[in-house]
Amino acid sequence: MLEHALKYVADGFPVLPLCWPDLKGNCACGRGHTGRAIGKVPLTPNGLKDAALSASKVREYWKRWPQANIGIAIPPGYFVLDVDVEHNGFDSLAILQVKEDFDLPSTWLVTTGSGGNHLWYKTTQPIRNTARLAGYDGLDIRGIGGYCVAPPSLHANGLRYETSPVWPGPIVQAPDKLIKLCLKPVLHQQGVKDTIGHDDHTPYLEGQRNDALTRDAGAMRRRGLSGEAIYAALQVTNEERCQPPLPDEDIKTIARSISRYNPEPEGKPQFRGGI
Repeated sequence: MLEHALKYVADGFPVLPLCWPDLKGNCACGRGHTGRAIGKVPLTPNGLKDAALSASKVREYWKRWPQANIGIAIPPGYFVLDVDVEHNGFDSLAILQVKEDFDLPSTWLVTTGSGGNHLWYKTTQPIRNTARLAGYDGLDIRGIGGYCVAPPSLHANGLRYETSPVWPGPIVQAPDKLIKLCLKPVLHQQGVKDTIGHDDHTPYLEGQRNDALTRDAGAMRRRGLSGEAIYAALQVTNEERCQPPLPDEDIKTIARSISRYNPEPEGKPQFRGGI
């Protein structure tokens, strides 16, 4: 893992050590991560802010955590199209390409441990993290303030992240139509604008996570989102911003609690207190 991490840094990609699974698919870093968080959570105190670009720092990290998975913090000028097979991402991508009439050029393509894809592209415009690209399930964007698990990291299911032999790179410029889609406002269910991403990608740290997610959930409920939609959105926020992510049961509890409140009547000032 150290050799691969050093190679990424030599190519100009900042890396950070991530949690790793044991042979039974359980969290092996000692922090008790569960579910989709296993193998994906930064081990350093400040998460992305601790991403290393020096060989000496990388050696320091992997001396402490020699089995750690590798995360690449998305550097300026790049973004990643994340195709999630568990949420029908490949079907969504096919439909989106037909609808918007664009092709994806060969680039660095990573097959994820779950069977999805990470497609790396260059961009001349800053692109931020986006859940459900253009409203399509299973299509997410990792950009400024984001990171991706990199080969040969180990998934909880026992499979490794691998560079595709069909599209091994190099990373190329993204199609203009894809970049335009990435820059459009995100729409969730019922045509409501994204309330979880904002323009701020500051991590939610321990001691902040519950309050921050409750505020996000309240904002979504005021705009009329259902409990199911709030829960789905909070899952994304939990994975992308909470360090470390909260247990899924905590996310369900927040969504369930907030969904008991009535949506804000149109034209009424937004509620700003605590819940």
